[in-house]
Amino acid sequence: MKLKRVLFLFPLLAVLLFQNTVTAEGFLRCQDRLVYLGDTKAKVLDKCGDPDQLDQWEEDHNSYISQIYDYGKEQYIAPKLIKGPILMERWTYNMGSNKFIRYLYFQNGELTKIETGEKGNN
Repeated sequence: MKLKRVLFLFPLLAVLLFQNTVTAEGFLRCQDRLVYLGDTKAKVLDKCGDPDQLDQWEEDHNSYISQIYDYGKEQYIAPKLIKGPILMERWTYNMGSNKFIRYLYFQNGELTKIETGEKGNN
């Protein structure tokens, strides 16, 4: 009976230990300046500089996307119908060998998601 428990728990433990390190966050610190969800591309460029890598693509016409509203410290996500193509961008910032790579996702020029990836390199 104990062997069955061990055999059951081993794959679960392996998944937890070796899962991808990407996590979502609500802000990014660039030197001493903060970038928040909802910021424009211009604000992010001003605070963080040019990304190390930039990927662009378009998504469906007349689609619903999530918009993030920030009233003080309360944030919530609401669907919004966008007429026309949605321009998606992913900016990659390699913060150095002792820090994690950051992925910033934009929808039509607005920062909608920040993810932390694996350790960077330099």
